[in-house]
Amino acid sequence: MSFFTRITELKDLTTNEKALADYISANPKKTLSYKPKELAAAAFVSVATVYRLINKLDLNGMGEMKLELASTLRDTESFEEIDYDYPILESDTPFQITESLGRTYQHTIDETLRFSDPDILATVSQVLLKAKTIDIYAASANLFFAQNFKFQMQEIGILVNVPEEDYIQRLSAANSTQDHAAIVVSYGGRGQTLNAVVKILYENQVPIILITSTQDNPLAKHATYKLFMASIENHYDKVSSFSTRMSLLMLFDTLYAVYFNHNYEKNIDFKLKNYQKMNKELR
Repeated sequence: MSFFTRITELKDLTTNEKALADYISANPKKTLSYKPKELAAAAFVSVATVYRLINKLDLNGMGEMKLELASTLRDTESFEEIDYDYPILESDTPFQITESLGRTYQHTIDETLRFSDPDILATVSQVLLKAKTIDIYAASANLFFAQNFKFQMQEIGILVNVPEEDYIQRLSAANSTQDHAAIVVSYGGRGQTLNAVVKILYENQVPIILITSTQDNPLAKHATYKLFMASIENHYDKVSSFSTRMSLLMLFDTLYAVYFNHNYEKNIDFKLKNYQKMNKELR
């Protein structure tokens, strides 16, 4: 399991321990250079808090924590400063804007990978494979990514339900059973509709796969599984959701690719035959 996933998933943290965990996740490279006292000072906590958090990670001291952190970071060593909320400047040329967005996307991919847990992905893929119906609950612009996933799955013969309106989302949740799998996209759990939907799904004992940020989300307590988006952007003070959108697209594409891979040859054959049916010139 990724170090960042482990530290995010820790339960029953004190306020100071949570602040320290958030600091380490946001400043991994700095953390590698700190001694315990320096880390405590940087995160505005006590040295005792540092060691309590290390113990809760089931690690033996600062050195072992650094080793795990360094191991997780080995493929993402490039940490140049990027302003994810304002990656472009008023004076930027079109080429400079392209370069800035490219760096933002690359670092977002690295951030998403840092929180990726192969074991959870494998388990989630099994849940989706066994489900008779897959439902996706999202709001606002996230619905477009849900619809794209629906299109990908439909190309291999798997129908996915993406209810959009408030009433239809609640109705779909109410109709759900344990044979369903629900993917819920919620960055911070602020939407009233999704809060209501998740409670209904939980009462119906539907497996809930929550795609969320690493920040506190009230929906997490009802989730069966959690997948984490890059959580760098400000909720509202920004040019646009460049990073969050890239991270969500990557997660949906990963879910599709893992699902596809379970029946690789069958899915390729299915896609090709269907395109030949739709376009006789391909035969």
